[in-house]
Amino acid sequence: MNQKSILSHILDNPFHKLKVGAAAKKTQNKEALRLYRDILKFSIEFDWANKNGETWRDIIRKSARKEFEIAKNEADPFMVMRMIMTSREAMQKTREKLNEEYFKLNTTFSERTQTNQQNKIE
Repeated sequence: MNQKSILSHILDNPFHKLKVGAAAKKTQNKEALRLYRDILKFSIEFDWANKNGETWRDIIRKSARKEFEIAKNEADPFMVMRMIMTSREAMQKTREKLNEEYFKLNTTFSERTQTNQQNKIE
């Protein structure tokens, strides 16, 4: 194929018309399952309860299950990958925010402990 015919082939076959093979579908399924497991593992860190007494861990797990049940019927492979990437990014941002808050809490606790120790010495 020359360059002109390659370009016309690409323009005549946009992404939404491309067929995704069984191997790509299998890879997406594995990635979705890996993401779901990562979310379940990550939810363990949320062991405190909301004002209704339900733990955030359980809320996150129920929400993830609901989202995955809805998404399992998605046929567009590009939409599936977009959902996976968006979920991974959201989980990463949440993890970073949680780590920041834990760091602030530990810093505050350390400062108060030092202040209390200094007050006992005086």
